[in-house]
Amino acid sequence: MSTRSSKIQFKPPESEISRGVATECCCCVCTPIIMALGTCCCLVVLIFIILAIIAGVNIHACNKLSQKVDINSVIPTNFTYDPNIFSSLEFNSLNSIMTKSGKIYVQQSNSTSDTNVTVSVRIAATKENEAFVKGEDVETIKRITVERSNTFKGAFAWVGYLSLPPRCILAQVEVILPQTIPATTSIETDVNDIVIYSNSVPYSSKIKLTTINGEIDIRNLTVDSLNLNTNNGDINASISGITNELITATDNGKIQLNVTVGPSATNPKIETTNKNGIIKLNFNSSFLGGYNIKTDNGKITINNATIENVNENKKKEGKVGDGNGSLVVDTKNGDIDVNF
Repeated sequence: MSTRSSKIQFKPPESEISRGVATECCCCVCTPIIMALGTCCCLVVLIFIILAIIAGVNIHACNKLSQKVDINSVIPTNFTYDPNIFSSLEFNSLNSIMTKSGKIYVQQSNSTSDTNVTVSVRIAATKENEAFVKGEDVETIKRITVERSNTFKGAFAWVGYLSLPPRCILAQVEVILPQTIPATTSIETDVNDIVIYSNSVPYSSKIKLTTINGEIDIRNLTVDSLNLNTNNGDINASISGITNELITATDNGKIQLNVTVGPSATNPKIETTNKNGIIKLNFNSSFLGGYNIKTDNGKITINNATIENVNENKKKEGKVGDGNGSLVVDTKNGDIDVNF
């Protein structure tokens, strides 16, 4: 009698077979995607590393240039123009990859016979004859630009420190104003600091100084009206006499003002605004009028004034004496210290 052994074979349900096939297919699809993503991430990291190295090389070269070159010994390029025809001076250098932040020095002429504005521009580059200065007239604007003989115009041209070999320029500008200027005289720049020195003859007009990435430094100026504006930088001003209006503003930086309101001022208007930074004002007992001071994140300190309206430490209003002056101070993030 023969015994036939039989093997029972298990057959999974169709649904499980389908799931298994689907899982295998998903793995087949997902694996290349994951590998591609990993490759892309590695490439992105590699690109950032390369850019960081290039930027480091450029920064080192630009710093070395400023240490090696005595900019005052460089022969300047000079411009002269009538401020009654060209009321605005623009100095641009951001497209020059890279302009090492220099300064614009402004002072008053010692001669009463000078009626024109004189501008002297001194530049030094990492390679000789690699840069030059160009002047052009645009309506009421005298525009002076630092140009490069072989300008790099790639996608990263505006960034600055992304060029090999390094393309650095050191620039210094000296502006001589006559003792009498038009109703409004403007000086604008992109990456330079602006320094204006004291004037022996007070200006009975308005001066407006604007820089995108730079500081503004005022050293004992006497003027009817003054407007100071920078996007990224500090404002330090010592004003020996202001008669009509003083406007100061920065987005990122601190504002420190030492102001004397002129004796002939009847209703001076003073406004100081800051988005990120402290504000310190000292009026040397010269301001008379009302004030409105506010900070969103910070504290307010006021000396030598009557406080009439207080909203905790964020907003204070009041009056100093019987004058008609107006003071508005506002910062988003920072303390405010006012000494009347």
